[in-house]
Amino acid sequence: MPPVDRDDVIWYYRLGGQSLGPVAWTAIEELTRDTIDARDLLVARGGDTTWISAAEAAETFPELTVPAEPAETGPAPEDAGWVVDEVAAARAEAPPAVTVHAPRPLPSAGRSPQPGLGKWIGQAWEMVIEDVWPWVGAMLLMMLISGVSFGIAGPPLTLGMWMMALKRFDGQTLGAGDIFAGFNRFWSAWGLALLMMAPMMAVLIPMWAIIAGGVFIGGQNEDVAPFMILGIYAVYPLIYVAMLAVQTIFFYAWVLVADGQGAWDAVVASWDRVKLQFWSYLGIYIVLTLLASVGAYACYVGMFVTWPLLPCATVAAYRWHFRPGAR
Repeated sequence: MPPVDRDDVIWYYRLGGQSLGPVAWTAIEELTRDTIDARDLLVARGGDTTWISAAEAAETFPELTVPAEPAETGPAPEDAGWVVDEVAAARAEAPPAVTVHAPRPLPSAGRSPQPGLGKWIGQAWEMVIEDVWPWVGAMLLMMLISGVSFGIAGPPLTLGMWMMALKRFDGQTLGAGDIFAGFNRFWSAWGLALLMMAPMMAVLIPMWAIIAGGVFIGGQNEDVAPFMILGIYAVYPLIYVAMLAVQTIFFYAWVLVADGQGAWDAVVASWDRVKLQFWSYLGIYIVLTLLASVGAYACYVGMFVTWPLLPCATVAAYRWHFRPGAR
């Protein structure tokens, strides 16, 4: 076998139902150190016909741990895209030809993926401030058109915001009209919105029933009315926390759809990533939503600047966790 070099950008890996790359071996090492066991991460060089674990690759190519001569690159593995069963398919004699979606290649310009909430917020702030007027215009268009369309245009316009964030992260210039790009994936946007709505209603309906019951009982019996009122106020924080927990499951869903994934596959891929560190992601989501809503305290005018921070920070996190080492 020809020698390989740690810094050659020739490796592809399977994570969260996706085939991603190419990246250098150093990115594979970072994943196996921080995210997934080397025995569970499947990798392949460009041009390979089978997948092996990262641990097996390290044993097969000991030069990966020391400097070596550069190796020639080759085409991506035959199924470098979203796959249905990553473990079973990759262990077969050759990867199957099922290709649902291949992530868009990153352009040469733009930002480099960075780790950590602080870096994601910092990158998001830069992305918004550098193009503040397109973001303000996009927010105005989203609010106006969603209202006059009775909410029908809401999901595709929301998706358009995430598509704008992807575009800005990659160093491309924005215009307020870019928000209409979400209409190119109208049904995927609505599919995701409905998938998100179902668990939200499953949480809200029982809570509303409890509140309605408390109001009815309190109205019938004045002696217990004060206790019912206290109980109702106690339920509100539970509703808020439950809604945040449900939303955390969909943390990456919008950006995955914006990057070309189908609605259901995006939800599955998002959950596959989030469930590894659910409580951390819940905390991150709370911080980002609070940051995005800060503008509401300035007569809601500030939200035209702060709300775009949510998709921008999510895109920064997405690029790091789903495309590490891509630059």
